[in-house]
Amino acid sequence: RFLERAAGYVDEIRGLEVAAVISSDHNDDPAWAEWSDSTKVEDRVERFKRPLRSGDPEKGDSLAFLCVKSMLLTGFDAPVEQVIYLDRSMKEHELLQAVARVNRTYDVKEAGIVVDYYGVAQHLSEALAAYSDEDIEGALRSLVDEIPKLRDRRDRVVSLFAERGIEDIHDVVACVDLLRDDRLRAEFALKLKQFLSTLDLVFPRPEGLPFVGDAKTLGHIQIRARNLYRDDQLSIEDVGHKVRMLIDDHVVSIGIDPKVPPVSVTAVGFAEKVGAQESPRAKASEMEHAIRHHISEHYDEDPVRYQRLSDRLSEIIDRMEDRWDQLVVELEDLVESVREGEIEVTSGLPEEYLPFDSLIKQTVAQSRSQQEMPVARDEEADARLVDLTVDVVDHIRAEITLVGFWTNPHAQNVLRKWLVQALDTDAVSTDLAAVERLADELVDVARANHDRLSRS
Repeated sequence: RFLERAAGYVDEIRGLEVAAVISSDHNDDPAWAEWSDSTKVEDRVERFKRPLRSGDPEKGDSLAFLCVKSMLLTGFDAPVEQVIYLDRSMKEHELLQAVARVNRTYDVKEAGIVVDYYGVAQHLSEALAAYSDEDIEGALRSLVDEIPKLRDRRDRVVSLFAERGIEDIHDVVACVDLLRDDRLRAEFALKLKQFLSTLDLVFPRPEGLPFVGDAKTLGHIQIRARNLYRDDQLSIEDVGHKVRMLIDDHVVSIGIDPKVPPVSVTAVGFAEKVGAQESPRAKASEMEHAIRHHISEHYDEDPVRYQRLSDRLSEIIDRMEDRWDQLVVELEDLVESVREGEIEVTSGLPEEYLPFDSLIKQTVAQSRSQQEMPVARDEEADARLVDLTVDVVDHIRAEITLVGFWTNPHAQNVLRKWLVQALDTDAVSTDLAAVERLADELVDVARANHDRLSRS
């Protein structure tokens, strides 16, 4: 089984380099110069400190092993080093210095591994005697001792589903559907990360193999849920490379590319993505969460419009309940509305003015409702509001295009004060607090639409 897993890395293993690092002496054999020349030693040490893999070829290096005796014990800092192999007697400070080579965390490295061929670990307690118990607690742990923790952490993830009626985590569709609950999703993300991190730590030992199947299945659930709910917290990017590759290879084998992001509701291939789902319920879920994500992404650009869209989505889901086939039909219509960008234009204003127009009209409507005023159409009053909206947006545009506006709190406060003065009319609201809230909302919308306002 080990060889099967390793087969996919044959080319990478063949490319790994090994080098010796030797201190020089006047009586050295000239043949040793390749390994003792100070310039070459420094070069190899610097190469060793680079990661094996990097998106930038200049930053990665294939030098994977350095063979030393007493070299690099002090003044050597290589967080990327994750394993040290000990094959001679070492005691006291020399042993501590050697172990300390791998005690730095790095990227997804949570612990270093000490492979003790000689049996020097027995001297560690003597070497640590000068330190307090608090300082050395957990300094050196056996990988074998991590197995019970690994089992416990696996069971904690699985129990999230078992306690809610899903006895078999291989029912991936049911597990993913259960994770529609935000709080449960957060708990799942945390416990899965703990399980996979411990598995990555144990994985050099065969005791980790019985947990591989569950890791693959839970990783599949994680990726399906991340894509469906557009939830970035469901990520295992900060889990060790070994386990990440294991899960990635598994999901690729069943037709999911973990590097491909979820399909946006406005993307050309969205209908195809929905059509590929295995049931009406899955199709409805894909559309629902794609719409929710679209609303979340764009809400700040036009709060009134996207709140209406959110309300319409909730109304459809509540009304259809579990009638999945009918829900699919109604959500298809809503998806089409989203894709076409339906906007109700009654003011004749350009599109970039509409989010501001909607906010102002919403405040006016709320003010009239509180005063129990009639809501009959007043074309003259509407025209004045349109003129006010134009003045407001034109002033906002002139202010926010100043260099560094969004990093200048004073300039933003000046704009807010101007907006309060401009909007503090009976035509908008008789409530000053409502006008001040409106000014804040208009500034927030301006921030979200900065690029569009700057181009227009």
